[in-house]
Amino acid sequence: MGVNTVAHRGVVVDPSLDPGVEASTVLVTHGHWDHFSAARLLRGRGARVYAPRLCRGFVEEPRLYWMVTLCWAGPVEERFVTRYFTGGGVPVDAVVEPGRVLPGVEAVEAPGHTPGSMVYVLEAPGGRLLAAGDTVYGWSYLEHSPFLYHVDSLAWLSTLERLRGLEVDALVPGHGEPVEGRDARRLVEANMDKLRGMLGLVERLLPGPLEEPVYADEVAARLAEATGYHSSRRVYSILCPTVRALLRGLAALGRAEELMVRGVPAWRRRG
Repeated sequence: MGVNTVAHRGVVVDPSLDPGVEASTVLVTHGHWDHFSAARLLRGRGARVYAPRLCRGFVEEPRLYWMVTLCWAGPVEERFVTRYFTGGGVPVDAVVEPGRVLPGVEAVEAPGHTPGSMVYVLEAPGGRLLAAGDTVYGWSYLEHSPFLYHVDSLAWLSTLERLRGLEVDALVPGHGEPVEGRDARRLVEANMDKLRGMLGLVERLLPGPLEEPVYADEVAARLAEATGYHSSRRVYSILCPTVRALLRGLAALGRAEELMVRGVPAWRRRG
């Protein structure tokens, strides 16, 4: 799955593969299966699993996540769901709240990618390291992915604004290459620019202020077509929540209008 795993002094963050080290604690950044797929293995060897409070249910039963984000439309066949979300769960031994989790480890609230996302600041010999999960994507993802999954655009933007001000010496994104020094701040800012670009793209796909509004699924279809993702049967599980997040974000910014058409929300640009 290409997830970055951080291991330091018995603490492992987001184990997607067996890190091959002794671990007493597993820290999960959010409830997507690709970020904790090896947690059960480590727990079987004695590690305790920590997960954010709002993500606990999804870590223990991953299919709940995509049932929720696909409007409880179940049973949804897994062949239509991104592989990042499907897999076996693991019992959670402790719930993570913001603040000091362990000696040398601080949890920071980071909603946006998911409502309960957390990032972790670890005090390492070389300085402070930010294990960002999918709250921050690496350069390769920003360059090659036309849209990035999230459920709350403005919350994510606010989170990135806060993370930009953190004093850290290195940043490990959930996917992509770790960065050091000033490049950490630059990467956070690049994620902010990417999100603003996604908002602009969806805004351009909407009908004008005097035209008939369209349903969110039509916007999702237009986005899939515009980005070349229309041939993937799994892409809707990514598009569905992301498009709705972007539409809600545009409405909150006064750039889109939500109307009820035959009892269903529909969207167009605001004049």
